[in-house]
Amino acid sequence: MACLTSTPKGLEALLEELSLDPLPQYGSNDALTKPVEIWRSYFARFLSTVLDCDEAVIQEAISSTTETSLGDLALILPRLKLKNLDNNGLKSLAFELGERLPSSPLFLQPWVDGIHLRMFFSPDTLPRLLLPYIGDRKSLYGHDLSQGIRDPASPEQGRKKVIVEFSSPNVATDFDSNHLRSTLLGAFVANIHEAMGWEVVRLNYLGDWGKQIGLLAAGYERFIEKENLQFDGIQQLRDVYAKINELFKPEQDARDKAKQEKQNTADIEGKGIFAQRDAFVKKLEDGDEAALALWKRFRDITIDELNLGYGRLGVKFDEYWGESQVQPSTIAEVESTFKEKRVLEESDGSWMIDFVKHAGRRGLGTQIVRGRDGSTRYFLRDVAGALDRSRKFTFDKMIYVVSSRQDNHFQQLFASLELMGLSDLREKLQHVNFGAIQGLDGSLLSNILDQCAIRIHDALREEHGDSDIDSDSAGAVNDVSLVSGLLAQDMSGKRGHGYAFEPKKIASSTTHTGLVLQACHKVLNASVEKLSTNDVEVAEADYTALSDDDSADLLRLMAQFPDVVATTYKSLEPHTLLSYLYKLVSSLSILGEGEEDDLEGDAEEAGPSTAQETPSLAVKKAQLVLYQNARQVLENGMRLLGFPVTS
Repeated sequence: MACLTSTPKGLEALLEELSLDPLPQYGSNDALTKPVEIWRSYFARFLSTVLDCDEAVIQEAISSTTETSLGDLALILPRLKLKNLDNNGLKSLAFELGERLPSSPLFLQPWVDGIHLRMFFSPDTLPRLLLPYIGDRKSLYGHDLSQGIRDPASPEQGRKKVIVEFSSPNVATDFDSNHLRSTLLGAFVANIHEAMGWEVVRLNYLGDWGKQIGLLAAGYERFIEKENLQFDGIQQLRDVYAKINELFKPEQDARDKAKQEKQNTADIEGKGIFAQRDAFVKKLEDGDEAALALWKRFRDITIDELNLGYGRLGVKFDEYWGESQVQPSTIAEVESTFKEKRVLEESDGSWMIDFVKHAGRRGLGTQIVRGRDGSTRYFLRDVAGALDRSRKFTFDKMIYVVSSRQDNHFQQLFASLELMGLSDLREKLQHVNFGAIQGLDGSLLSNILDQCAIRIHDALREEHGDSDIDSDSAGAVNDVSLVSGLLAQDMSGKRGHGYAFEPKKIASSTTHTGLVLQACHKVLNASVEKLSTNDVEVAEADYTALSDDDSADLLRLMAQFPDVVATTYKSLEPHTLLSYLYKLVSSLSILGEGEEDDLEGDAEEAGPSTAQETPSLAVKKAQLVLYQNARQVLENGMRLLGFPVTS
């Protein structure tokens, strides 16, 4: 039985079968996860025979390209750091190298482009090497599990652990567009770390403590208990919160006016709903059983509703953590350390940190850690929460996927840890921020998804006409289309950029959308099914059928996938990977210009060709293997981004 190419022995066996010398040692490790490294290693070896340079230096001077029109690899001559050679000298050297390079079944003839020596992979060898490579790895193609090893020299030490905190809504209040975007992006961040071998803990940090809970309790007492109403779910919880918030507004306005006039606000905040709210928070912090029981009901109802929406998005969490779980002893420890470091100051009965004064950080301002009523503030609980999690999970990294509106908060959080002498912990924390979504109203998560589905459905009717779309509201927009549309729009640009929710763009079948990705995947499924006959399955593939330009371009693009994933992992910018998938769809579209009529109706813009003049079984087998592996690459990319993949 042949060894898989995912092992050094198996890869060497395939290379030998292709009449290639053993893989150069320098690139052997990366070659097991990135096929382009195979070609890069041989290219460097060939160059080392005609250049007086160390092979490692040559490797660093070779760049892979993302535009197939520019070749697959390029030697950038200035990176060789050769002495006494100006640009003209480097151009002359490029021509000389092109003439002196030994021929190889891996490459076409070199192409000199100024100070670049460009190389194209040979379309004869490419399918014979790449298709078994992808086929052996299947769903792991593009993954590099070595990135998550704590110490490559001592693998027994295990994998690195990352906590990804995302979504993080508040109990009873609206699940807004920032929470939705955090959910989509956070799932991607978790997925790609998992693909790189990290042990990932997906954590949802609920805002389940503090003043909004006290306000909700005040509303519950006023509108549920006093009126003897049955308390029956999340919508009633939100209604109660909205009512008490409306009653509370005049008191808040009076407090704000007093602040503007530089008057003491203690009297205003010591009575009415202010007092009722703060009294409940104090009961919670003192461990009052009745208060804690009511709080638990609020929390459980909220989590149950959230799970319905998360299920539709295909998102799961390993932990529901909350402000409530921050240990009082840790809060006391943080405050004690602040006092020891002399960074706490009293101001109008509250305790605060002046970051300009103590951290020398202009623009960070001040932050209250404990209010005049004695209750802890969110910031203090967040600092203590970072310590608690570091002790519970012993993580190597913790990533907060939170809106850029919270940039200042996280800068203050990180500065606080440094002030406490916890620079090591601070270095493990990362804030992955993002811009806002315009045009989506806050509500329950399930209501937001329904709202999106209805608006996408209306846009589909406008795009395609009533005859092609079920007229029953959002029924025609299933969760696969909904999630694909949301993700494609969300990840179409850099995450730091905000955008407007545009159902018409999501519904388009002629631009880069999630519907186009799903249509391409559907056509690939149909093509594979059509070719998967018993006779074709047992045939020997004739890979010469894949040496045409369109097939070769698709294969070259498929070879780039692991490098694109690695780049995406470093930047945590999902649009990089999504853009690649659109290129893949485009390449399949070019290949599929002769697609049969029965497949054209599924997706005119995407799909491989199965219509050829009486192709042999060997040719059909080559096509089948190509389509199976193209589908695998598409699926792997979609799964990393969070797109649903259906059979």
